[in-house]
Amino acid sequence: MLYNICYVCFMFLLYSFLGYIVEVLFCYLHNGKINFNRGFLIGPYLPIYGFSIILISFLLDKYKNDFVALFVMSCVICAILEFFTSLILEKIFKVRWWDYKDHKFNLDGRICLSNTVLFGLGGLLIIHITNPLIFKIMSAINHNVLIIITLILLSIFILDVIVSISVLIQLKISSLNFYKKDNTQEINKLRNERLKKNSLLLKRLLNAFPKVEGKNKDILVEIKKTVNKFREKKRESIKK
Repeated sequence: MLYNICYVCFMFLLYSFLGYIVEVLFCYLHNGKINFNRGFLIGPYLPIYGFSIILISFLLDKYKNDFVALFVMSCVICAILEFFTSLILEKIFKVRWWDYKDHKFNLDGRICLSNTVLFGLGGLLIIHITNPLIFKIMSAINHNVLIIITLILLSIFILDVIVSISVLIQLKISSLNFYKKDNTQEINKLRNERLKKNSLLLKRLLNAFPKVEGKNKDILVEIKKTVNKFREKKRESIKK
């Protein structure tokens, strides 16, 4: 029972990491520069990919021989998950983490046709290529070793979730104004600056940050100043 749970958790974490790599590469190909500030969390993983692929793997494996059904249902599952993830995050933090309104055939900027088609193609790739390869590799790993590795990685992931949510709540990002509706990069930069100055937890994980001190008004003031400077630069660039 424990092994089966760890098996699923390991797949979730692995695909969350691979999804992060895909996002970084896609942004590089699209914008011509590498941007590591992808997603909601601090670490190199995007849970939406992990959840999507777990659902595809367990719900759609029986359709592996029906390529059309597998493609369509992969599109539907990923589109629904992406839409409601965007909606829930916006309801919690009052900001938009991604926006596809500049893409054709989008729904409220939360999902778009091009991404949905890519998710459908990804479903075919996952069921027929990556899953069999990953299953083969995982089956070769000793059960106890896999359980230990998964528990360690899962603990780091859960800690990341707790730290990220805590810091973002302290930032009070819903009270800050952003020009772009896709605020992921700007918010993550502010969060990372706060963590560098104010997080013992991340120091233990990354050996990079000093002692945490609860709510620090001075830090919040600095963050707001940084945001104001960013906004002023944007205004100047628009005027030019």
